Amino acid sequence: MTYAELVAKIQVWWESDETAFLAQFDNFIENAELRIYRTVDLSNAHTTDASVVLTQGQRSVTIPTAVVVIRNVSLLNSDGVTSTQLLQKDITFLRDYAPDDSTEGTPKYYAWNTDSTILVAPSPDATAAAGTLTVDYTYRPTQLSSGNTTTWLSLNAPDVLFYACMLEVLTFEKAEPDTIADYTAKYQQTLQGLIMEENLRNRGDEYRSGEIKVGGAQ
Repeated sequence: MTYAELVAKIQVWWESDETAFLAQFDNFIENAELRIYRTVDLSNAHTTDASVVLTQGQRSVTIPTAVVVIRNVSLLNSDGVTSTQLLQKDITFLRDYAPDDSTEGTPKYYAWNTDSTILVAPSPDATAAAGTLTVDYTYRPTQLSSGNTTTWLSLNAPDVLFYACMLEVLTFEKAEPDTIADYTAKYQQTLQGLIMEENLRNRGDEYRSGEIKVGGAQ
């Protein structure tokens, strides 16, 4: 489903061409996509191996601005062989583990600091700083719009996206509670189907796990 097809479908279902209503379509889609991505950890919103810079003696590390959730942080030393998986802790743990920022070594732990930085402990030494720190994370894919006419959601989960948009439409139009309840049920039904599909996509293959048969979403 393209952006134009989604807009046309919503107009047909809601039977409205009011100017104020039409002007809200990008907001409907934005809120609908956020609703979905905050409910389902979709693989298409994952990225891996984003390299970030380590500086010797500095425990604050700048991460990509697109990061929503950090999934993994690892350090590949300059030898290209030795790898360390950093464990996530809170800042108080890091301060207790390495209270002196000047204490250097191979970072073992990290903690969220700000929206754009993490802290590592101990502070990187020269060897660690010469290595490659990578961050795997969840991000927000580019929104469906007139300038971005298709997205993973619009192509692979058009039913979920449509019903999520309709919930935004109903809220905007102050629809009756029973109508909202009906569309909420339809959204939840299609969402469960998407969750099931995503779970099957991420499980072991049949060679290792055997064939899994499940019924439709209830």
